Amino acid sequence: MAQLDFSTGILEWCNCGHPAPLLIRGQRLVADALAREADPPVGLRNLFTARGRQVHEARLQPGDRVLLHTDGVTEARMADGRLLGLERFADYVIRASATGELAPETLRRLIHSLLDSRDSRLRDDATILMFEWRPDG
Repeated sequence: MAQLDFSTGILEWCNCGHPAPLLIRGQRLVADALAREADPPVGLRNLFTARGRQVHEARLQPGDRVLLHTDGVTEARMADGRLLGLERFADYVIRASATGELAPETLRRLIHSLLDSRDSRLRDDATILMFEWRPDG
């Protein structure tokens, strides 16, 4: 779950058991910029802890892209049979944005490349959400 204040660029999020969001700034992945301890999955918090959900906060810079994803994305196999992996996932988005490609087109092409793999099936849930913060546009 995430919320972005469009005027200030302040991102607030809760991580309920998925990989940490990825921050791409200036055509590079900012390693562990949004990595925080994950809470248990939705519906299971009371089984593991008595504390409330942790809400994390970070201030984005204009042009930052944030990728929220499930592990099914990075564990998906490409057409050549290799795992997509975190580095290839981030690199794909960075290369696309370097050419000026808009975020929706980048994700559309990435999703199609995952679905065009040898068996055309994902082994796990694969969800991707990407947004780019542009306060003036």
